[in-house]
Amino acid sequence: MKTLAQSNAYNDVMSTIGDLAMVNVAWAVCCLPVVTAGASTAALYEVARDIHEGDDAHVLRKFLTAFRRRLGTSIAVTLIIEVFWALSMFDLWYITHRLPSVTFASLAYGICAAVIAVIAAGLSFVFPVMARSELTVGAQIRQSFAVALAHPLIAFAVTALNTVPFAVLLFAPGGPVLAGALWGIVLTGCTAWLVIALMRRAAIIR
Repeated sequence: MKTLAQSNAYNDVMSTIGDLAMVNVAWAVCCLPVVTAGASTAALYEVARDIHEGDDAHVLRKFLTAFRRRLGTSIAVTLIIEVFWALSMFDLWYITHRLPSVTFASLAYGICAAVIAVIAAGLSFVFPVMARSELTVGAQIRQSFAVALAHPLIAFAVTALNTVPFAVLLFAPGGPVLAGALWGIVLTGCTAWLVIALMRRAAIIR
């Protein structure tokens, strides 16, 4: 009699984490050109979605296939989002360092941060469905905002999950090393898995 079953909850969890770690490293490498970060993220979500659907074979091959799929559209969306974040960070910096009135600067900073958070939540569903979508760039972004409006709690939860590594990077002791090591090796993949789980639970995807 076997003392340990070949298939049990522990083995399943460790197998999933191992698959996510492999794809996570591939994601980090494919993000290095910066403009391909969106394509890499979409491919990561696609593999996480396959794992949720019980298809965890050849995850690296699936990642590379998903990465190449709709690469041009992914790059265009990535550039739009990167411009948004660059302008957002500049606005926050300008409010902090250039406005003379502390009271007005605090109010303006709060309003600007709230607007940024809402837009970020609206963009939170772009990449999780990118690999299986046939929509144009504009339609992809509009669809993400429509889903966010229909599921605001999920949208802000996804945004919060995606914000954690940046919070660690900026505020935790040894933040750059910690964020780079953990999210560069496994936690980005785990985050993608959690996002897909939230979206499936809310019937955003099936």
